[in-house]
Amino acid sequence: MNGCLLLLNLLFSMAIFPYMTKGQSLHVVPVAYNFGGGDNTVRSNVPLNEINIHAFRHFRKRWPAVSGETWTKADQCYIVAFTENSQRNQARFDLHGGFLYSLKYYSGSDISPDLSGLLQKKYPDYRIDVVTEITDGEKVFYLVKIENASSVKTLSIAEGKVEVFEELVNGGTRTNPAK
Repeated sequence: MNGCLLLLNLLFSMAIFPYMTKGQSLHVVPVAYNFGGGDNTVRSNVPLNEINIHAFRHFRKRWPAVSGETWTKADQCYIVAFTENSQRNQARFDLHGGFLYSLKYYSGSDISPDLSGLLQKKYPDYRIDVVTEITDGEKVFYLVKIENASSVKTLSIAEGKVEVFEELVNGGTRTNPAK
């Protein structure tokens, strides 16, 4: 299994590819700590000094102007959920502060013209609904939900290759339809 499909399976198994609509929370955290105020408030489920300083500094350097910053310390990683340019995001760091990957969620209307053209060419009868952009800092790939009157598909797009990852037909789910 190639690295992209492995990461896709990991992401789906961790349930971090939500089909989000306006008003939904990106990441629900039992917040116990608030630091700062106003737009600069940082929320966390642990005291700020328990978040790895390397992860915190890496985050601040890579994403200097964000709002709604919420840190979660999990068993195997740190997760920071935030909003940048009105788009919901997550970044994950290992327990030593190393960057793992980030996710950016946005509507189909915000998709790049190149990606939109690729999808419209292959799926002309579908509307692009939700896009999740995933990067490990080197490679970028996408999970895109498209739909028409009779079908909803989740596509994985990596290096210009489009594959159907999941398909919903007439109210039933068919996963990996090529198999």
